[in-house]
Amino acid sequence: MPTPERFYGDRNAFLKALNDWNMQEKFYQMKIDSLNDNSNMFTWSIFLKNGTVIGQMTVQPKKEYLNHPEIRDVGWFIDPKYQGYGYAYEAAHAILDYMFSEVEIEEIRTSAVQINQGSWGLMEKLGFERIGEKTSSYLDENGNYLTGYIYKINREKYFTYRKQKSL
Repeated sequence: MPTPERFYGDRNAFLKALNDWNMQEKFYQMKIDSLNDNSNMFTWSIFLKNGTVIGQMTVQPKKEYLNHPEIRDVGWFIDPKYQGYGYAYEAAHAILDYMFSEVEIEEIRTSAVQINQGSWGLMEKLGFERIGEKTSSYLDENGNYLTGYIYKINREKYFTYRKQKSL
């Protein structure tokens, strides 16, 4: 089975692995296990009202911003059976509210590979601004690194956007 950090395979295989709850659950369990070593990492499981776990979201420092603790990265995964119902959007709003209001970070910078339209589409729906492209850590079927989109949103822009959306 491919590791979450690097994926060898074609686009369909990549998307299949991305939508494989068992694979994603292992990846996020590794993140949870590392929490003892990183008090700046925040991880939430997403539950339905009946207690079913349907996903997870994480906000963590990134190595390129270690000298800027006010900047964080965000990541999310929703079990494919529950995608398209607004759960990621609802959970992401709650998490962004918490990180900007309670933890008082200033900015989130994150990225998603171009073929993961669900992730970067959510970023845009939340008001994130696409600021560029980068080479990701995922590989295509030829061993070439996939391109990802880079996004950011700061506290002021997030709350302004959130207020406009709630009108």
